[in-house]
Amino acid sequence: MSRSKFSAILHEKCPRCREGNIFTYPLSKVSRFSITNENCPVCNLRYEKEPGTFYGAMYVSYGFNVGMVVALFIATFTIGNDPHLMWYFIVIIPALILAAPFFFRYSRVLWLYFFSDVKYNPSLAEKAQGTI
Repeated sequence: MSRSKFSAILHEKCPRCREGNIFTYPLSKVSRFSITNENCPVCNLRYEKEPGTFYGAMYVSYGFNVGMVVALFIATFTIGNDPHLMWYFIVIIPALILAAPFFFRYSRVLWLYFFSDVKYNPSLAEKAQGTI
């Protein structure tokens, strides 16, 4: 049975076979969260086809960050009943720092899935299922 697109994105799997890992290390390995495999270990898809492939992912990450800042600003304003300016910094800056590895990885994953020319190939997924 093949993995759904949502499940593959959630688990950071290759967009072509939906089985191989995009990143070398798990997100919990914070010191190495940004290391991306050059190729898919299952279907051998080259993730960065040309230099600068992931420049667009920076805009996706920027969107994540802006969304989180706006949401935290509104939440801080509402819950704190218009608190002092320092409270906004106390809430927003640590949240941005903690979310950075997550946003980095998922912006790349979403960029590969939605803005690259890579298409899902069910036959590669079936072949991978047979070898796993």
